[in-house]
Amino acid sequence: MVKFKSYSRTEFISQILGKLDNENVLDLGCRDGILKNNLKGIFNYKGIDFKPLKKDTNIISHDLQKGLPRDISNIDIIFAIDVLEHIDNPLEIFFEMMKNSKKLIVLAIPNIAYYRFRLNFLLSGDLSLKYPFGVNKTFDRHKWVTNIKNINKFINHADKEKWKIEEYNFIFQRKRNFLLFYFEKFFSLLLPNLFVYEKIIFLKKL
Repeated sequence: MVKFKSYSRTEFISQILGKLDNENVLDLGCRDGILKNNLKGIFNYKGIDFKPLKKDTNIISHDLQKGLPRDISNIDIIFAIDVLEHIDNPLEIFFEMMKNSKKLIVLAIPNIAYYRFRLNFLLSGDLSLKYPFGVNKTFDRHKWVTNIKNINKFINHADKEKWKIEEYNFIFQRKRNFLLFYFEKFFSLLLPNLFVYEKIIFLKKL
């Protein structure tokens, strides 16, 4: 049970997950390995990122546009937190994750229909900094405009006979303005496409 608190997304996921027990975990798009710092229990960690933000023997550089590394094996849990919207072939990667995970897959996919993105687009013409248009190539950008409807449609590609799906609405973290957090928490139940910042999905192998 997730406590009623304004967590960061990695803290939120760790709270749902609980203590690990010697699982082998693979963190796709791991950046600086921030998820590793929030996981609890005993686990063996391997991270993948196109441009890792820190040097670590447990983090390898790999382009997920080419699929998962071929030498990936014996993985219990695969995380893809704010990753799938960055690649051209998210469904192919999703199928690979289901093929390679022995126990659990954890996805976090942002809802670009969230009201703050809408207001930003209305007032400035920009959805967010993840959709740049310019002469310089950048890898930290979204390839898809994701919303609650198409996230749900995407997750339905999972085989329900093999995977149990648990979905969580992640509310934007508020470290100071808790009134706004509670406001969004309440209205996310009524209007999720407006007030849910991110959809977090746990797929547990049956």
